[in-house]
Amino acid sequence: MFCNQCEMSMADGCGSNGQTAGTCGKNETLADLQDTMIYGLKGLSAYREHLNELAPEQTKNVDDVISETLYFTLTNVNFNFDDHIKQLMRVGSAGCEVMDKLSNAHTGKFGIPTPVKISQNVVEGKAILVSGHNLEMFEELLKATEGKGINVYTHSEMLPAHGYPELRKYKHLKGNVGKAWFDQVQLMKRFKGTFVVNTNCIVPPKKNADYIDRVFTYKIVGIEGGTPIENNDFSELIERTLACEDTNMNDDLTLTTGHHYKTILTLAPQILEAIKSGKIKQFFVIGGCDAPGKAGNYYREMAENLPKDCVIITSSCGKFRFNDIDFGNIEGTEIPRYLDLGQCNDSNGAVEIAKAVSEALTIPINDLPISIVLSWMEQKAVIILLALFSLGIKNIYLGPKSPEFFNDDITQFLIDTFDLHYTGNAKEDLKNLLIS
Repeated sequence: MFCNQCEMSMADGCGSNGQTAGTCGKNETLADLQDTMIYGLKGLSAYREHLNELAPEQTKNVDDVISETLYFTLTNVNFNFDDHIKQLMRVGSAGCEVMDKLSNAHTGKFGIPTPVKISQNVVEGKAILVSGHNLEMFEELLKATEGKGINVYTHSEMLPAHGYPELRKYKHLKGNVGKAWFDQVQLMKRFKGTFVVNTNCIVPPKKNADYIDRVFTYKIVGIEGGTPIENNDFSELIERTLACEDTNMNDDLTLTTGHHYKTILTLAPQILEAIKSGKIKQFFVIGGCDAPGKAGNYYREMAENLPKDCVIITSSCGKFRFNDIDFGNIEGTEIPRYLDLGQCNDSNGAVEIAKAVSEALTIPINDLPISIVLSWMEQKAVIILLALFSLGIKNIYLGPKSPEFFNDDITQFLIDTFDLHYTGNAKEDLKNLLIS
């Protein structure tokens, strides 16, 4: 048997120093911490890629952390637990930096999002459905399809595109179709137009899927049988879309998006007054990466059972568990009880809001009436979690399961240092989270 890292035979010495075999001399806990680094870097790299498209001159610090951390994971038998935690916090800090810069790049180019109500599952005519996160590509597509008799719709994490003034000015940008990323296969059986995936939140179609010729990919995204879009040449996509039969969907539903933190901060005086008067008693950050299965219903149950004096702040695709609910406004105010900050890379918005409230009330962030309940699925959720830890944020509830690379030692460290909790029963957790 050979170690999958150094290709050295375990019989010839890999693991022979008393550490876990197959980990190049690292013990199990250090190996798991390095797995956490790698998954964090995957999410960090995804955000870095989007930032590089818009502001390549701003990526150097993030690039340095990525290369340094990869170098760190080579062997490092001389580094201990604390060294690994320190490096993880560097990855988390880079996550904060890239999200801040990407947010500014987005608002600088596409304008500051404002709240907008859009149709959900209402489709007509020749149509393109776009899934992913890439707003730069999305704008280029809107330009290329303008005046072509094609309607463009968003799916999953592309939903927040509707909030940006420079994107929603295109009249052929219509509504949203579907929910989180993992409904793609079932959705394409109903949607008769073309489907573009511009980031790797994807469910690969089966080779014999009858819609595979209608699936297009962008840049690094790859699907066997799909058609790649290269150099922003959308001509083949447009031609195929026009050859498709019309899609007719009319579920008569609506969704609200566009609550970017820069817009929410314009309501700061009203929010502070509502907090001081007791109209707002608590904020709940409920978001993260959604995953298939009934376990995700926990987040809907949590949101549904919140008292009327609580505000929900959300981002990422986890919001599709409950964003069909009309939560209304805080009583006697124009402050919405549901605030959709945007994509997963807009998760920094919750921190920006918390920092503003903390400064105004002269209360440390961890003492504010803010509870954080996150859903974890894949690497981008790891970088968000590391970013929060790097800021010293505590008392986070994480679920519906723990990352597999958080062993007992790591979990205990996170509990002791950051007061981390794993989700259980939604109503029981809510009892513990609500401020009496």
